[in-house]
Amino acid sequence: MAGTDRRQAARAHAAEQRRQEQRRRARRRGITIAAIVAAAVAVLGGGTAAIVAATASPAANADGRTSPPPWSAPADVEARVKAAGLGMLTAEGTALHIHQHLTVTVDGKAVQVPAFIGIDEQAQRISAVHTHDASGIIHVESPEVRTFHLDQVFAEWDVRLAKHAIGPYVDGKDGATLTVFVNQHRYTGDPRSIALTGHEDIDLVVTHGAATPQPPAKFVWPKGL
Repeated sequence: MAGTDRRQAARAHAAEQRRQEQRRRARRRGITIAAIVAAAVAVLGGGTAAIVAATASPAANADGRTSPPPWSAPADVEARVKAAGLGMLTAEGTALHIHQHLTVTVDGKAVQVPAFIGIDEQAQRISAVHTHDASGIIHVESPEVRTFHLDQVFAEWDVRLAKHAIGPYVDGKDGATLTVFVNQHRYTGDPRSIALTGHEDIDLVVTHGAATPQPPAKFVWPKGL
């Protein structure tokens, strides 16, 4: 019976992954269509740019929300992408395509990383750094090969990230401790400077009192990512 339950759970998980991928493809088609229309308008109007290129701008401003979680995706997507030092694209870039998995836990409870960080569905525009769903998977799809950092994710999410703080949680305040793990290993530098690399696990763990911080289990990547 236990084996049957596991097989049923595995089939359900696989079906959900397929549904999520279908939704991602539908969103990509919509953005691509918008890009074609924008290109046609540009040509007719004498313009030349079909894609609004990401800007190699200053360091991200990750001084976002300090309210307790949950933290939803911001409504003003373009403003937060600009705060991340990036620009809005009319299509996902193809020069650099990598993924990371981000988790935030507070006293053992997971904080959801929401869908549509860096995606403006209404305007059909997208940042090179974005989320398609609430799985915690960060998508980096850039028209240029460059290095992106964790502070840009948090700037787009509009959540404060500092060397010793996330959201309202500050090391030493009310017994809070922020511990950062990268690929299951403790990271002692400034989390804002963590470079986003392929299949990277990034875990931000908030504990209180004498609790021992532990990273979540290693993320199992879906096939195709």
